[in-house]
This record gives sequence, structure tokens and C-alpha cells, in this order.
Amino acid sequence: MLLRRTIILLLATAALLWAAAPCRIQKIVWTGEHSDFDVAQMAAVEGEPCDGWRVAAHKLEQYYENQGFLGAMVNGSADSVGVLSVELNRGAAWVWAPAKNLDSAKTDKDVFAKLSGLETGAYVSPADLERADRKLARLGYYQQIAPAQMFRDPERHRIVPVFHMRAAAVSQAEALLTYSSEDNAWEGQLNLSLYNILGTARDLLMEGFIGEDSRHLEGSYKEPWILGTSWNVVARGMFNEETVIESGVENDSASKTLERQIYGEIGVTREIGFDFSLGVFLGVSDDDKYSTFEMSYVSLDRFALPRSGWRIDGSVSYKMDRPDSLDNYLVASANVVRYLPVYKNFIARFSGAAGGIFPSDAALKRTDLFALGGMNSFRGMEYQMVRTRAYGYSELALLWQDGYDLSIELFYQPGLYRRSGTEHGWAREQDYGIAFTQYRKNWSFNLYYALRNGCNFLDGIIGFGVKTLF
Repeated sequence: MLLRRTIILLLATAALLWAAAPCRIQKIVWTGEHSDFDVAQMAAVEGEPCDGWRVAAHKLEQYYENQGFLGAMVNGSADSVGVLSVELNRGAAWVWAPAKNLDSAKTDKDVFAKLSGLETGAYVSPADLERADRKLARLGYYQQIAPAQMFRDPERHRIVPVFHMRAAAVSQAEALLTYSSEDNAWEGQLNLSLYNILGTARDLLMEGFIGEDSRHLEGSYKEPWILGTSWNVVARGMFNEETVIESGVENDSASKTLERQIYGEIGVTREIGFDFSLGVFLGVSDDDKYSTFEMSYVSLDRFALPRSGWRIDGSVSYKMDRPDSLDNYLVASANVVRYLPVYKNFIARFSGAAGGIFPSDAALKRTDLFALGGMNSFRGMEYQMVRTRAYGYSELALLWQDGYDLSIELFYQPGLYRRSGTEHGWAREQDYGIAFTQYRKNWSFNLYYALRNGCNFLDGIIGFGVKTLF
């Protein structure tokens, strides 16, 4: 009798333990149409709890949503022994209608549809809609008012992507005046940037500089979507004139020589996806000709005062047919910028750049070398202060941004460059300083002070700038 009770107790305990044990998926059974890809995606849930299949099902639904099947749904149920029955209902595929913008009339509707990057007739992808929204926000032509939306075309099996982008006063004129207290030298710079001319996505950029011993002028013009293709034609040109004091004695006029450099180039560019772009150029100057390949990646969150994202640019140029030299040489350079939110209004910016000329023993003129110095490279130097065959630098900056009204920046920039002329070896450089930018509607005012390592605190570069948007 006791043995019988013991057996009954053990069986009851085993039943309770079996009932308490969590249900695990032991097998997946598909019903209806499905592919090997679907099977592979759901196979990862084997051995998981019986209700754990929903996460994998949601990922599979998202995959098909981004392939045009907006109504895709994965249904499933697991029985008590761990057999999961799964059925995929994709529904009909949807395609994009031309993109529309509800908040701006300054851009032609066909131009805006091309700027979005969404191809009419391609399968609908909610992920691509988000990428297009970010791309338009950082393009600079618009100010984002609200997130993009999707609406069903009542007459066709299409989805209309609708954006809320208000035309921004993005074209700008900027004047910058700098003073070097160490050399008692004044320099001036004037920039004119015309973006989205007459709502056609045409851009014209001009930059002029004048200093005591140098003058510089460069510009570029973009004609978008030539012959209805995805390619843009870009024309660029540059004029540079410098007075070089060879002996180092400024009062000796015989030691001064005037060097000029004039070149022009034309090429094609195009966007790849929503973040990448590439360009190929052919150019000619007064003493050589060259070809250039460029590529960039941009994922910044906005055009003015970005808070997050990347910008990476790289270029390679091959120069040839110099009448005064048998050397053909390659010029390569790249730069990267990363914005990273830190805390509330504080943002960190990490950046760096490097460049080199190969072969390193090629016979070069001074104007063939990299020009360093100024706001776009070593900020503690005067504009184009150094000519070099190779350089590299990094930068760490901490920014505080009060919306679009005020920006305060602290920066530190270590680097090095190869000495030119009769000097040899590498020279180390460390620049640091502070910058303020105040915004008032379509105007901004900039003040910065930059120092070089070993420089007296009163012998830095002072910059005053004013910019207006229109």
C-alpha cells in the first residue's frame, strides 16, 4: 500500500514539474507559400520559449515592408509540445509615387522629387523614407518642419512620400578678417555661396582671399542631372598668386619672386544611395594636366550646427606632362569629421586629415605642394602659411550649442607636416583656441582666437567674421 502511494506521489510530482517547465520551440512547421530565406530567418527561434518567435517574426515583417510589401504579416502559434506553426502573408507590393513637399513652393516639384533620392516606381521602403528625410534635412536647402509621411494613391497601387520641408535662407555671403599679432599682418576673405538657384538645385560657390603676400580666388558651379541622368556636371577653377621671399630679407626686393597658379577642371558627380557621392574630374593648368577621383560620405543630422553624424571626404589626383620635369606624381588626401552628442547642449567633434604626394622625391614647384594654415587646416597659422609634401592632424573640440542662437567651441589640434625647401624632417604642430558664434535671424557673428604651441599668449590669430543668409 505504501509503495502504491509512493508511486502515485512521484507521478504527480513529475506531472507538476513537467507542467511548470517552460515551453520550448522544438520544431517549426510552415504553411502556405514561403522561401528558403523565410525558413532561415525563423530557424533561429528553435530552442527559444514558445512565445519568443514574435521578435523574429517582427524582423521578417520589417524586411518585407522595406521590399514594398507594406501589409506583410507573420502569423504563428505553438502547441504544448513545442511545435510552432508559421504562415507568412505578404500581400501585394507597393511602389513609390513621385515625392511631394507640402511646405515649400520655391523648388520645382520634379527637382524636389529627384533631391529626395526616392526613385519613382521602385518598391516602397519605410527605411528609405527615413534616409531621404535625413538627407533633405542636411542638404541645406530646407528646414524640416515635421517627419515625412506616406499616403496611399487612391487610383493606383502606389504610395506617395510626403515631406514637410520649408525653404531655408541658405545662400550666404560671408566676410572674414584675421589679424596675426605675432607678424602684425591682416588678411581678408570673402565667400559667396548660392544654393538651389531659382529652385533648380544649381549651386554656385565663390571664395576670395587677400593678404599681404598672397591672393587667392576659386569657384565652382554645379549643373544637376545632365540629359535626364543621375549625373551632375561640375566646373571648378582657381587662381593663386604669392610673393615668395627666398632670402628671408624683406627689404631686399631682388629676393622676392611672384608665383602664379591658374587651373580649371570639369567633371561629373553623382549620388549613390542617400549618403555616398563620387566624382571624376579632368583638369589643366598652365604647366600640367591631371585627373581626379573624389568620394564622400555624409550622414550629418542637419546642415547648420550639426549635432550628430559623420562626414568623410577623400580625393586622389594624378598629375602629368610637366614640361620642366619628367616626373608624374600622385596627390592623395582625406579628412573625417564626427559629431557626437555628449550631454544636453554639449557636443563633441572629432576630426582629422592627412595628405601625401607620391613619389616623395618628385621634382615639384612650391605651388604643387599642399597649402596649410587657416580655418580649414591648422587654425593657429596664417592662411597658406606652410607648403608641404605630406601632413596629418587630428582635432578634438567641445561645443556648447544653444539651439540655433549661440555656439561656443573649445578646440585642440595636434598635427605634423613635412618641412619643405632646404629643411628636412617633420615639424610638429599644436593649435588650440576658443570660438564664439552668435546668430540673429539671418545674420551670424563669429569671433575666434587661436594659438600655436610655443607661441606667446598675446601672439595668436584673431578672427572676426560676419555672415548673412538670403
